[in-house]
Amino acid sequence: MSLVNSTSATAPPKVFGFIPQYIFYTVLTAVVIIIVGYVIGRLVEILIKKVSYTTGLDAFFRKTSIGRALLRSGYTAGDFLGLFVKWVIYIAAIFYALLELSYASPNLAFLYDTSRSVLSYLPYLVSGVIILIIGLIMVDWISDYFKRSYPANDQYARTLLNFVGDAFRFILYYMVITIALSVMKVDVTILYIFAQGLAWAIAIGLGVAIGLVLAVPLREPLRRFLEQEWDRSRKSEEGEGRG
Repeated sequence: MSLVNSTSATAPPKVFGFIPQYIFYTVLTAVVIIIVGYVIGRLVEILIKKVSYTTGLDAFFRKTSIGRALLRSGYTAGDFLGLFVKWVIYIAAIFYALLELSYASPNLAFLYDTSRSVLSYLPYLVSGVIILIIGLIMVDWISDYFKRSYPANDQYARTLLNFVGDAFRFILYYMVITIALSVMKVDVTILYIFAQGLAWAIAIGLGVAIGLVLAVPLREPLRRFLEQEWDRSRKSEEGEGRG
């Protein structure tokens, strides 16, 4: 009789008569985390869409290459940013729930390491994606502004500036992608090796491009100067011939 009483005294309390109380509350906490994460993700998505529309971010986004590509896919800036932030919140809520479940049983200990790894890496992923998006948008804006720096009626200047602008776009794209991958803890050693060889080609190309760009405003003065010198030398030769 004493053995039965001691066993019942040490038995953990149960919910519904068969679920241990600590397991029940652990699972309940995990479910609440997922529900709260879902609600917050949806609300944040709606808020981002409204802010993007009212602040004119959608209109600005359409002026960039990335924005036009997303529009062809059926997404605006608010849709894309809202979807991205929503899924970040969803993923964080899911792995926080799994982290909570890992305390329910020693057999679920593997969930602890996995969840901690994902949750610790998530800020680096978000930071890298933000750098990538903002960087590519700024690169598009700088490249387009550079292309518009010469009058459109000068066909030679427009063609040259389009080439130089695209070259700058490629270089800055490469830099932004490399920085974003570095922030996301991705090994970019191969990109650095490739960049060393690319740097020489870029230096030569920029030298030629700068020379061509400088030739645009100097083209007409140089032509007039050469014509004047040619006329002066021809008149001098004619005067010497008559003498």
